[in-house]
Formats: sequence, C-alpha cells, structure tokens
Amino acid sequence: MMPETATDSQSDSNRFLEKLAAQRAHLSPSERRVADFVLDHPEQIIRMSIATLAETVGVSQPTVLRFVRALGLQRYPELKLLTGQSIVSGTPYLHSEVAPDDELDTIVTKIFDSSVYVLSSVRQSIDREALRRVVGILHEARRIDCFGTGAASILAIEAQHKLMRLGIPVVTYGDTHLQRMAAATLRPGDVALCFSHTGEVSDTVKMAQMARQAGATVIAVTRPETTLANAADVLLAVDAQENTEVYAPMTSRVAHAVLIDVIATALALSFGEPMLARLREVKDSLADLRLQPHRGEAGSFRKDRP
Repeated sequence: MMPETATDSQSDSNRFLEKLAAQRAHLSPSERRVADFVLDHPEQIIRMSIATLAETVGVSQPTVLRFVRALGLQRYPELKLLTGQSIVSGTPYLHSEVAPDDELDTIVTKIFDSSVYVLSSVRQSIDREALRRVVGILHEARRIDCFGTGAASILAIEAQHKLMRLGIPVVTYGDTHLQRMAAATLRPGDVALCFSHTGEVSDTVKMAQMARQAGATVIAVTRPETTLANAADVLLAVDAQENTEVYAPMTSRVAHAVLIDVIATALALSFGEPMLARLREVKDSLADLRLQPHRGEAGSFRKDRP
C-alpha cells in the first residue's frame, strides 16, 4: 500500500464536509443533529466553542465529543480546523441556498453543485449488502407494487417504468385508496417497493404496514431510523441532506432516481443474456415511433412512411 502523501492528506482535509455528509447515516440520532448543523452552517462552526455548539444544537457537550470521535478525530478544535479548510478550498456542500436576487448563472451553479454533491455522498454511504439483497428479492418476486405519494409518486412511476421491461408484473397507483386496496391484496412472494424522502408520510407508512401484514416483502427506500424504515423488511437507506430552502428543488429526488437505475441495471444483469435480448426487443418495439431527420435538411424531421 502506498504511503499517504502530504497532498493526499490535504485533499482529504479539503473534502471533510463531503465525507461528513457520507458518514451521517451511520451516526446516532443526537450525533446526526450535530452533523446537520455543521453541514448547514459550516461558517459558524469555526467561530463556536464546544459549549456554544452544544447549546445551539440542543445536545450535551459529551454528545458533541462523541460526534467528533465518531469522525475519527480526537479533539473539537480538529473539527473546526477541517471545516474551515473545506470552506477555504471551495468544496461544495449541499446547502447552497438559492437567494431571491441570484442571477441565472448562480442558480445553475448552486442547483448543479447540490445535485452532484448529493450523488457523491449517497454513492459513498449506500449499503452495498442491502442493495444486493434488494436485487435478489426483486429477482424472485412474483409481483412488485411501487408506492409513493406526493413528490415520491414520481419515483414510484419511474421504478415501474424501469422494472416492467424485465417482464415482472410491476404496478403503481396514483390514488391512495387504490394503493391501500392493492397493498391488502399482496401475498408472500410479492414485493412492496416504497419510496419516501422523509420516511414519515402517513399514507406510505400505512401501505408498508398493510403489505407486510399481508405477507409481502417490504423494501423501503428512505432515510434510516424513520417510521417507514422501521416498517420495512429491508431498508435501502438514502440519507441525502435536503435543502429545505423554498427556491431549490429536492436534490434527494435525484439520488433516488439514480438508485432506481442502479437497481434496474443490476436486476437485468442478474437474469443473464436472455433478459438482455428481451430488453433489445422492448427497445426495438418503439423504433417506428421515432421521427427521422430529412436528409440534407438540417433541423427538420419526418415520420417514416410505409
């Protein structure tokens, strides 16, 4: 193994906030509150004493020390130093608030930086063993129902779109009454795939509870230690730091969507070459719907005539 160089060490220091976000899911609830404050207000941390931080967050000083040591640090001043180095290096962190007077170029930078950052964070923190288990369960599933309400309903539709091409019966429902009735009809061998960023949406939790009571396997894609996570048989934790500022879109949605792509791709590969042939057939079935450009006339399109 190559020894760590000064440059490597400096790079790690400059990416401290990014690493903190990736480790957040593995902290205790009280330690996570400290992590959230550090990620939300890094510029304040470098000027705060340990007592001030504990009082501001609403935890004890020993909790702050446990948080520091959970990050592999020995003393609180190290936390302040590394946070300061991350700020100076320009390392993007999720809570880049969009201001009412931001120019378009600034909005583009903040939104893209937030999305790139959350994807990097989730990639580092995702539980690979849980992911393998999810792929194995879906591989054997008799039927898959995808549940999500509000913004998460889009994720349920996306999962249905990606998974139905594999030849497995996959359904999603736009109406919560239909969702409840569907959850009640699930049986052993079926899967309820539930999406929620907060993990505290009552309708989605109810669907998970009903599906599990009916004997189906419940997979939750949500934050850890939430009501939905506790109602699931398998948790695929996506603990993305969400920017709650009203002007910014939900970056957690991006992480969930990419995770759906990972699951669908891994599941397709688990079926081997016959599945790849099926996917090619599905793609070819749409070929006649695409417009073809006129030759020699840029920018114009025509539909192929028989």
